[in-house]
Amino acid sequence: MKVKDESITEKLLLCAKAEFLECGFAESSMRTIAERAGVTTGMLYSRFADKSEIFRELVKGPAEELYNFFVGVQEEFAGYPPEYQRREMHPYVARKIDRTVDIIYDNFDAFKLIICKSGGTSYEYYVDKMIDVETQSTFRFIDAVRAAGYVIADIRKDLAHMLASAMFNGMFEVVMHDLSREDARQYILKLQEFFNAGWDKLLGL
Repeated sequence: MKVKDESITEKLLLCAKAEFLECGFAESSMRTIAERAGVTTGMLYSRFADKSEIFRELVKGPAEELYNFFVGVQEEFAGYPPEYQRREMHPYVARKIDRTVDIIYDNFDAFKLIICKSGGTSYEYYVDKMIDVETQSTFRFIDAVRAAGYVIADIRKDLAHMLASAMFNGMFEVVMHDLSREDARQYILKLQEFFNAGWDKLLGL
Protein backbone atom coordinates (compact mmCIF):
# COMPACT_ATOMS: atom_id res chain seq x y z
CA MET A 1 0.00 0.00 0.00
CA LYS A 2 1.46 3.32 -1.07
CA VAL A 3 1.80 5.90 1.70
CA LYS A 4 0.88 9.48 0.82
CA ASP A 5 3.72 12.00 1.01
CA GLU A 6 2.63 14.32 3.82
CA SER A 7 5.02 17.02 2.63
CA ILE A 8 2.94 17.29 -0.54
CA THR A 9 -0.25 17.56 1.49
CA GLU A 10 1.34 20.34 3.55
CA LYS A 11 2.37 22.15 0.38
CA LEU A 12 -1.15 21.87 -0.99
CA LEU A 13 -2.58 23.34 2.21
CA LEU A 14 -0.11 26.23 2.16
CA CYS A 15 -0.91 27.01 -1.47
CA ALA A 16 -4.64 26.74 -0.81
CA LYS A 17 -4.33 29.09 2.14
CA ALA A 18 -2.52 31.63 -0.04
CA GLU A 19 -5.22 31.31 -2.70
CA PHE A 20 -8.07 31.71 -0.23
CA LEU A 21 -6.41 34.70 1.45
CA GLU A 22 -5.85 36.39 -1.88
CA CYS A 23 -9.12 35.58 -3.65
CA GLY A 24 -11.55 34.39 -1.00
CA PHE A 25 -13.17 30.98 -0.89
CA ALA A 26 -15.91 31.72 -3.43
CA GLU A 27 -13.51 32.91 -6.14
CA SER A 28 -10.95 30.15 -5.63
CA SER A 29 -10.98 26.83 -7.45
CA MET A 30 -9.31 23.45 -7.21
CA ARG A 31 -7.63 24.20 -10.54
CA THR A 32 -5.99 27.43 -9.34
CA ILE A 33 -4.90 25.79 -6.09
CA ALA A 34 -3.30 22.94 -8.05
CA GLU A 35 -1.56 25.43 -10.32
CA ARG A 36 -0.12 27.29 -7.33
CA ALA A 37 1.19 24.03 -5.93
CA GLY A 38 2.57 22.87 -9.25
CA VAL A 39 0.57 19.64 -9.26
CA THR A 40 -2.25 18.21 -11.34
CA THR A 41 -5.85 18.60 -10.28
CA GLY A 42 -5.91 14.80 -10.08
CA MET A 43 -3.18 14.92 -7.44
CA LEU A 44 -5.14 17.53 -5.49
CA TYR A 45 -8.39 15.56 -5.68
CA SER A 46 -6.59 12.45 -4.49
CA ARG A 47 -6.08 14.23 -1.16
CA PHE A 48 -9.11 16.53 -0.86
CA ALA A 49 -12.63 15.95 -2.16
CA ASP A 50 -13.24 19.65 -2.83
CA LYS A 51 -12.19 23.14 -1.81
CA SER A 52 -14.63 23.09 1.11
CA GLU A 53 -12.69 20.21 2.64
CA ILE A 54 -9.44 22.14 2.21
CA PHE A 55 -10.88 25.25 3.81
CA ARG A 56 -12.21 23.21 6.72
CA GLU A 57 -8.81 21.57 7.21
CA LEU A 58 -7.21 25.03 7.44
CA VAL A 59 -9.59 26.53 9.98
CA LYS A 60 -11.37 23.76 11.89
CA GLY A 61 -8.91 23.35 14.77
CA PRO A 62 -8.54 27.05 15.67
CA ALA A 63 -12.26 27.70 15.11
CA GLU A 64 -13.23 24.93 17.52
CA GLU A 65 -10.61 25.99 20.06
CA LEU A 66 -11.93 29.56 20.28
CA TYR A 67 -15.59 28.56 20.21
CA ASN A 68 -15.14 25.88 22.88
CA PHE A 69 -13.15 28.28 25.06
CA PHE A 70 -15.88 30.91 24.71
CA VAL A 71 -18.68 28.46 25.54
CA GLY A 72 -16.65 27.11 28.46
CA VAL A 73 -16.23 30.61 29.86
CA GLN A 74 -19.98 31.16 29.66
CA GLU A 75 -20.75 27.85 31.37
CA GLU A 76 -18.18 28.42 34.10
CA PHE A 77 -19.56 31.87 34.87
CA ALA A 78 -23.13 30.56 34.97
CA GLY A 79 -22.06 28.08 37.63
CA TYR A 80 -21.13 30.80 40.12
CA PRO A 81 -23.64 32.11 42.70
CA PRO A 82 -25.80 35.04 41.52
CA GLU A 83 -24.12 37.39 43.99
CA TYR A 84 -20.74 36.60 42.44
CA GLN A 85 -22.11 36.97 38.92
CA ARG A 86 -23.53 40.40 39.67
CA ARG A 87 -20.38 41.63 41.43
CA GLU A 88 -17.71 40.06 39.22
CA MET A 89 -19.23 40.01 35.74
CA HIS A 90 -17.00 42.71 34.25
CA PRO A 91 -13.71 41.69 35.94
CA TYR A 92 -14.39 38.05 35.04
CA VAL A 93 -14.77 38.86 31.34
CA ALA A 94 -11.66 41.08 31.39
CA ARG A 95 -9.60 38.20 32.76
CA LYS A 96 -10.57 36.07 29.75
CA ILE A 97 -9.51 38.58 27.11
CA ASP A 98 -5.82 37.64 27.12
CA ARG A 99 -6.59 34.02 26.30
CA THR A 100 -9.08 35.04 23.63
CA VAL A 101 -6.52 37.26 21.93
CA ASP A 102 -3.83 34.60 22.15
CA ILE A 103 -6.01 31.95 20.51
CA ILE A 104 -6.77 34.32 17.65
CA TYR A 105 -3.20 35.52 17.19
CA ASP A 106 -1.61 32.09 17.54
CA ASN A 107 -3.80 31.12 14.57
CA PHE A 108 -4.09 34.46 12.81
CA ASP A 109 -4.30 33.20 9.23
CA ALA A 110 -7.08 30.78 10.15
CA PHE A 111 -9.13 33.59 11.66
CA LYS A 112 -8.35 35.88 8.74
CA LEU A 113 -9.88 33.20 6.53
CA ILE A 114 -12.92 32.80 8.78
CA ILE A 115 -13.62 36.51 9.26
CA CYS A 116 -12.73 37.86 5.83
CA LYS A 117 -12.71 35.03 3.28
CA SER A 118 -15.28 32.42 4.32
CA GLY A 119 -18.27 33.45 2.18
CA GLY A 120 -19.81 30.28 0.75
CA THR A 121 -18.46 28.00 3.48
CA SER A 122 -19.98 26.61 6.67
CA TYR A 123 -17.80 29.11 8.56
CA GLU A 124 -19.50 32.14 7.01
CA TYR A 125 -21.73 32.38 10.09
CA TYR A 126 -19.11 31.44 12.68
CA VAL A 127 -19.32 34.78 14.51
CA ASP A 128 -23.12 34.61 14.47
CA LYS A 129 -22.96 31.37 16.47
CA MET A 130 -20.95 33.17 19.14
CA ILE A 131 -23.41 36.07 19.11
CA ASP A 132 -26.27 33.64 19.73
CA VAL A 133 -24.44 32.08 22.68
CA GLU A 134 -23.71 35.53 24.12
CA THR A 135 -27.37 36.54 23.80
CA GLN A 136 -28.55 33.39 25.54
CA SER A 137 -25.98 33.89 28.30
CA THR A 138 -27.16 37.46 28.82
CA PHE A 139 -30.67 36.31 29.65
CA ARG A 140 -29.38 33.45 31.78
CA PHE A 141 -27.44 36.04 33.79
CA ILE A 142 -30.50 38.29 34.11
CA ASP A 143 -32.69 35.39 35.26
CA ALA A 144 -30.14 34.21 37.83
CA VAL A 145 -29.57 37.65 39.32
CA ARG A 146 -33.28 38.47 39.37
CA ALA A 147 -34.12 35.14 41.02
CA ALA A 148 -31.65 36.00 43.79
CA GLY A 149 -33.74 39.07 44.64
CA TYR A 150 -31.85 41.79 42.80
CA VAL A 151 -33.77 44.40 40.84
CA ILE A 152 -32.70 44.41 37.22
CA ALA A 153 -34.34 46.10 34.24
CA ASP A 154 -35.99 44.26 31.36
CA ILE A 155 -34.32 44.25 27.96
CA ARG A 156 -35.72 43.10 24.63
CA LYS A 157 -34.15 40.02 23.10
CA ASP A 158 -33.65 41.71 19.74
CA LEU A 159 -31.80 44.59 21.39
CA ALA A 160 -29.61 42.19 23.36
CA HIS A 161 -28.81 40.38 20.11
CA MET A 162 -27.93 43.65 18.34
CA LEU A 163 -25.62 44.68 21.15
CA ALA A 164 -23.90 41.28 21.15
CA SER A 165 -23.52 41.55 17.38
CA ALA A 166 -21.95 45.01 17.67
CA MET A 167 -19.53 43.79 20.33
CA PHE A 168 -18.37 40.65 18.54
CA ASN A 169 -18.10 42.22 15.11
CA GLY A 170 -16.19 45.06 16.72
CA MET A 171 -13.86 42.61 18.43
CA PHE A 172 -13.03 40.85 15.16
CA GLU A 173 -12.14 44.17 13.54
CA VAL A 174 -8.66 43.50 14.94
CA VAL A 175 -8.36 40.66 12.43
CA MET A 176 -9.85 42.58 9.53
CA HIS A 177 -7.40 45.45 10.06
CA ASP A 178 -4.34 43.34 10.90
CA LEU A 179 -3.69 44.94 14.28
CA SER A 180 -0.71 43.69 16.24
CA ARG A 181 -1.36 41.29 19.10
CA GLU A 182 -0.75 43.93 21.77
CA ASP A 183 -2.81 46.58 19.98
CA ALA A 184 -5.61 44.04 19.65
CA ARG A 185 -5.44 43.28 23.35
CA GLN A 186 -5.78 46.96 24.26
CA TYR A 187 -8.48 47.56 21.64
CA ILE A 188 -10.65 44.72 22.92
CA LEU A 189 -10.22 45.81 26.54
CA LYS A 190 -11.39 49.32 25.63
CA LEU A 191 -14.27 47.91 23.63
CA GLN A 192 -15.27 45.83 26.63
CA GLU A 193 -15.17 48.87 28.91
CA PHE A 194 -17.49 50.70 26.53
CA PHE A 195 -20.04 47.90 26.45
CA ASN A 196 -19.78 47.33 30.20
CA ALA A 197 -20.87 50.92 30.84
CA GLY A 198 -23.74 50.57 28.40
CA TRP A 199 -25.00 47.31 29.88
CA ASP A 200 -24.80 48.74 33.43
CA LYS A 201 -26.94 51.65 32.32
CA LEU A 202 -29.50 49.50 30.51
CA LEU A 203 -29.86 46.93 33.29
CA GLY A 204 -29.65 49.38 36.17
CA LEU A 205 -26.65 47.65 37.76
